[in-house]
Amino acid sequence: MKLLFDADADAAGEGVGGGQGEGFEATRDILVRLTSEYDEQQRGAEAGGLDEFSVVQALEYRHRATTDGRLALWREEHVRALLLEWLPRNVTVLPQESDEHDAPGAVATLVEFLAVSGLLDSRSDDPGRLRDVAESLRQAHTEAREDPRLMGPATFWMLTAARSGVDVRDERALERFLADVRAGRVKYDEAVLAEVMTNQFLGGLVGAGPGGHSLLAERMPPLPVVDLGGDEALREAAAGVDVLGQLAEVARWLGKEGRPLTRTGRLKTADALELARHLGTDRGLGEAARPLNHLAGDDFRHIRRADQLPYLRLLVDWAHKARLVRVYGGCLVAVAGARTVREDPLALAARALTALPALRDPLLAGPESDTRSPLYPCFDLLLTDVLAALYAMPVGTPWPMLWHTVCQGELYDGRQLDGGADIDSPAELRVVLDLLVRTGMIVFERGPADASVLDGLRTLAAENGSSGPATLLGPGGPDGAARLHELLRSCEGDDVELLRLTPLGTYAVRASLTTLGRSAPALGELRTADATTLLATLHDEYDDQHTSTELAGWVEAAGGWDAARPALADALQRVHLHARRNSLLRMLVAELPDGHGPGLIRWLRTDPDLAPSALLVGQEEAAEAALVRGEAPGQDTDDTLDDREYALAVAESLLLMWELDGENGLLEGAGRAGAGAETLTAMLRVARTSGHPDTSGLKRLAGIDVAALRRRSAQLGRLRAAAARKRKPDSAKKKGRGKKRR
Repeated sequence: MKLLFDADADAAGEGVGGGQGEGFEATRDILVRLTSEYDEQQRGAEAGGLDEFSVVQALEYRHRATTDGRLALWREEHVRALLLEWLPRNVTVLPQESDEHDAPGAVATLVEFLAVSGLLDSRSDDPGRLRDVAESLRQAHTEAREDPRLMGPATFWMLTAARSGVDVRDERALERFLADVRAGRVKYDEAVLAEVMTNQFLGGLVGAGPGGHSLLAERMPPLPVVDLGGDEALREAAAGVDVLGQLAEVARWLGKEGRPLTRTGRLKTADALELARHLGTDRGLGEAARPLNHLAGDDFRHIRRADQLPYLRLLVDWAHKARLVRVYGGCLVAVAGARTVREDPLALAARALTALPALRDPLLAGPESDTRSPLYPCFDLLLTDVLAALYAMPVGTPWPMLWHTVCQGELYDGRQLDGGADIDSPAELRVVLDLLVRTGMIVFERGPADASVLDGLRTLAAENGSSGPATLLGPGGPDGAARLHELLRSCEGDDVELLRLTPLGTYAVRASLTTLGRSAPALGELRTADATTLLATLHDEYDDQHTSTELAGWVEAAGGWDAARPALADALQRVHLHARRNSLLRMLVAELPDGHGPGLIRWLRTDPDLAPSALLVGQEEAAEAALVRGEAPGQDTDDTLDDREYALAVAESLLLMWELDGENGLLEGAGRAGAGAETLTAMLRVARTSGHPDTSGLKRLAGIDVAALRRRSAQLGRLRAAAARKRKPDSAKKKGRGKKRR
């Protein structure tokens, strides 16, 4: 049972780590049902039911409108965004339904259930604190539902109709109301409607955050697990990069006293020229700077103002954006707290790359220049996306494909690159990437493109035929297919220009992405994590290969298997949801190093709390292994259970079925498996007397209406008999030889 899903893989039921199983919607429905049952247990049925629809929307919000998509990670900002923007944007609450709508209580109960069941991410805020936050936002949430900035036209007319006494569930009544609106017979707030329509068509991104910014975020695709290698090798590589040394030297040269700035915020000409000579800014990018010739290198002759030293401006602005220097008292001074960063080449490399997307003015000459780069309007987003794309590629990226993706991505995301005539020119972006080559972050090389890249392009070209849809790599239809075929030809052959991140670049890009809230897993980062965080992260975010490697490193860091085993058992005990605990245990059995998985199962069979899970998972693993060997399950005597263990395994399997599908699902599953009411009754009797530690779960099993299965079986029998009677005359016709009876 995963709690993190790829936003684009809902239908396939694929988790971020690549595991298959229940998809987001199935997991969402399970969590909603279990949260509702938890609420009923805590408050009692007479207290009124949970607002389940708001729980659904809370999980939808977390999955679709947050950067990471983690269903079990809840902080104050998530509760605020849910109540003040997601729900007002996506849910229409009619006046007569307002008493039933309790979104603050719903999200607080969801978080409490996640905490009680051991699912709440350890990075979450305290559940009690989140309940207080939700309650404090109750009035603001009600007001947000009436906020025209967050309201679409459909919501406006639905609310107007309801306030006019129209039953909006009656389609004909609603049609009559709209006809009256068109005929001018209905009074409505024209000013509010005008604001709704303006926001809908001109300012749709107006949100509930400060300054009208949206509290919602774009869901980002998962990033692969990377191997960063050792820090010392990376630090040595960064120490040899001249550009990084120049950035550190800007701060050293300024010192804590600094140098005065002009009214335009620039160094005085004499100071600028002195610093430029000190840094050697006459050695810029050279011919590689074309067409951004101002980055070729500074000419120290005939300098009358600091702006005549554009490469120096780049370095000074870069140091400023990297928080190595700052403006204080009219002077540009070194940031005292950044000394450790300046003296650590690896930290400096990460800080420098993170600041680079904010340097569109000195890099691209900016709007005040005679020439305006087509990349200027969306440079920060574009460069961040390019670096993320390179980070996600395990092989070299063909330069033609990268540029093609940049153009199509920006064009078809609604943000037109400036300068339509220059839209096909990659020269400006290439200059920026050449600067990253100088910083040791990227390498260009020539050779054949990887087969996986070419296969992907061929598939896209085949799919984007005359009726193909638009994709990231181009529009659909004949034109799109032609462009993709042209792109494919440019990426074929043995002499294709490829680019990839260096190990230093991978480290720095990862640091940059994490500052943006992206989850960027790296091998070794979990070596010192607590066992609870380790299991949750590996289960939801890592593939099998990297899970095995990370577990091996964690066991070693924990002091060996004897020390690691109790910590893992304690982490499993903290998870009270059967599906989640069993899924974590299966992962350990499959991925623990040195054959410790089966040994863990045997050891846990003696644990009073974990024995049921260990017994059930052990039996499942033994059955799968037997099938692989072509044997009947259960032949291995080591997996033979005594009566007590058998009872615990039966109880665990029933509790798991109830947890995943509820009572009706359990009964239906038993019916599909051919288990009659007597068999199920016997299994329930065994479960109730098993001594399973989940006593509340056993009480739920005791309340199952087995008679419903008998009724279903009887009804099915009657349907089959009726069907057989209908078929009888047909068979008689085939056998008969006489005339038809009239």
